[in-house]
Amino acid sequence: MYSYFFRQQAYCQKDTLVFNKIFLIVNVIISVAGFCLSADLIDSCIENMKHIHAQLNLDSLKPGKGQRKKVEDNLMKELRCSMQLLRNCLFENEECKMAALKTHLVPVLHSLWPWFLADDSSMQIALHLLCVYTENYPAGCASLCWATGGQSSLPSARSAAGNSLMHYILKLQVVFCLISNLALSHDCKGIIQKSNFLQNFLSLSLPKGSNKNSGNVSTLWLKLLLNISFGEDGQQMVMKINGFLDQIIEMCKYKHKSSQHLALLILHNICFSPANKPKILGNDQAIAVLSACLENNSPAVQRIGAASLWALLHNCQKAKVTLKNPSIRRRIDEAYSLVKKSRSYFYLMPILTSSIIKAFQFMSLQ
Repeated sequence: MYSYFFRQQAYCQKDTLVFNKIFLIVNVIISVAGFCLSADLIDSCIENMKHIHAQLNLDSLKPGKGQRKKVEDNLMKELRCSMQLLRNCLFENEECKMAALKTHLVPVLHSLWPWFLADDSSMQIALHLLCVYTENYPAGCASLCWATGGQSSLPSARSAAGNSLMHYILKLQVVFCLISNLALSHDCKGIIQKSNFLQNFLSLSLPKGSNKNSGNVSTLWLKLLLNISFGEDGQQMVMKINGFLDQIIEMCKYKHKSSQHLALLILHNICFSPANKPKILGNDQAIAVLSACLENNSPAVQRIGAASLWALLHNCQKAKVTLKNPSIRRRIDEAYSLVKKSRSYFYLMPILTSSIIKAFQFMSLQ
């Protein structure tokens, strides 16, 4: 039925009603494994998007601006419907994502990118589609790094010339949800680094005064940097940004718990890289922030602080000397004593309880 619908040349109100019915059906049965594949929905959607792209290019050459605009609007409307349906098909379904990869979803979106730039609603839907496609799917993330002028989906199609879809997305600089997904991919991480996109983090204006509440942009940046910092290559990448450590330390002082937690997790992650340890240990503010976590009322913040200090101590003689500071040692001993007395407080998280106890034991012996 869906393939037949896409073969129709006229896009009228009846067609819209048919599509809406299909859209609702897919929403209901999307969890049924293999439905989208057996119904050829993914292939049909992507083939229709290719057809629309060809029609848009042909119609743009025709005379008559008024008539051309009407045809273009109808085609863009049909394109948005195809992308919305495809997004629902791919939602948390790796098998369908594999089918989309083989059917060259990314090259098709790449070819349509100039049209998306001229239409905000289509761009928004395209980005939502890419967010769903790349979520927990490394192969999909990597496919955005390939030079996609043609229809090749092989790794050999990668390009350093800056013409991949990943490069186009970076130029928007606001699509943090999608970039955060892509940052988990090694290939995408490399492009992010080479593009100097992360330098924009330093231009982020931090709130002044005692009421340090973060804004939405700050939170988006922190989520992106957290994903980058999960791997050692990302941990070293962010530390190469001049001023990054000072900026993160300031954000660790936010009053907003969610943003403070994200900033502390980033600081925690970069403590695990041997190359970063001397820089962190040489920054008095960083050590002060981590040691202050041990006195925090939040068990989660205490765990982050303890785990961070433990990571710094591991195979690092300089850390053992630095953390023998009487003030820091007192905080460690007091926190360790409190944790031993209140182990039942962590009964819902036995694994984390065990790790924080071990961390304090290790630090107390230094």
